Amino acid sequence: MEPRTADFRTIAREILRLARLLPVPLTLYVLGAATAYSFVDWTFGDVFTWFETLVLLADGYLVYVLTFLLMAEAGLFADGKRGGFLAFLLVSIVSGMLIVLGTLALIIPGLILFARWCPAVCDVLVRNEGVTDALGRSWDATSASMIALLPHAILAMCGYTAVSLLELLPDRMLGIAPLGFVFIANVVGAMSVAWGVLLSVATYRLLMTPLPDHASGDGAGYAPANGAGQSPA
Repeated sequence: MEPRTADFRTIAREILRLARLLPVPLTLYVLGAATAYSFVDWTFGDVFTWFETLVLLADGYLVYVLTFLLMAEAGLFADGKRGGFLAFLLVSIVSGMLIVLGTLALIIPGLILFARWCPAVCDVLVRNEGVTDALGRSWDATSASMIALLPHAILAMCGYTAVSLLELLPDRMLGIAPLGFVFIANVVGAMSVAWGVLLSVATYRLLMTPLPDHASGDGAGYAPANGAGQSPA
């Protein structure tokens, strides 16, 4: 079967539509994550501590919950089995490490991997058939829409770059990054994560699930929220 296609505007509209479904959880995530990371950065600086490890794990779980809630609200869960947090975390770690390596190598490979693998975390929640299968299905499904996905991937990656600049420039100029700069940097970083979650769910819905009968050609409309009564735990 030929892969479905979606252009840049269709993906952008779907991202905005998803954001309107859960504006409060998305906002709370951005503010909560920015506050937690700002506290860690301001209190411990460059020293890696167990507390930072806990913050990282908590952040990963919140991203999982946010992904689950968006998918459930959009009606993307079938009645069958689905993966849990560990499956989500494993796909995120494997794909994330390869994306980082690709970005460090030549930048472009990292962007391509990000764009092609972004719906994999959603696929593993629905199918729970392993990391390799999730990444493979994601790669195949996004093959015809890679050019449209790349600007969205660039936008997310630019957010991570802005975090580094906002934290490093004041530190180099003033000797220490003011708390305000640290918080703004972490807000930008959390917004990049939220954008990545929205992009993952939007891409999965547009390219990897059958459209409901009442949907229009550009992916408008939602199926009944099959997963609305489920728990992310």
